[in-house]
Amino acid sequence: MKYKKECPVLDGTVLITADLHGSIDALHRVFERVRTDGARHLIIAGDLCPTDDPAFKILLSQAPSLTLVRGNCDSTYAFSRSRIPYPPRLVQLSWQGRTLLVNHGDFFFEPSHYALKSGDIIISGHTHVPLLEIDASGIISINGGSPAHGRSRWGKTYALLKEDEASIHRVSDGSRCFSLTLTDR
Repeated sequence: MKYKKECPVLDGTVLITADLHGSIDALHRVFERVRTDGARHLIIAGDLCPTDDPAFKILLSQAPSLTLVRGNCDSTYAFSRSRIPYPPRLVQLSWQGRTLLVNHGDFFFEPSHYALKSGDIIISGHTHVPLLEIDASGIISINGGSPAHGRSRWGKTYALLKEDEASIHRVSDGSRCFSLTLTDR
């Protein structure tokens, strides 16, 4: 399995999801989107909640490159039982010269401890609601929603980071819900 606790530098298209809550069907659909969208890296921002079905580990091993963080519903027991390494709560990555700070979104952390600058990105899950937002200091927040239990008018969703854009898409057909242009730093 190509799972990494830390993956310092990413390149190409990144698919972002979270909150699968044990759904193998949702994981299958995510991997269909990884292939269709040409993603070179998959980020799962918590609440994977793997079952002991071997399909979880098999599917995760098919990721071109994978970053996992744990969420509030991810137990050490479930990860141990499925023989998937227990992920950290927070991971810092780099993509196109931007810092990506990946967490589930269920605990508070102080972004200033990570020297985030305008154009850097905080990735989270937890709410099951897709979000693309820029705060007053230029920090971008991305929540891809959930491919299993969407809680928005767009239904089941995921996010893409691609070249100069962040976008939210429907899992069912890959159609774009909304997007945000990423400005030069």
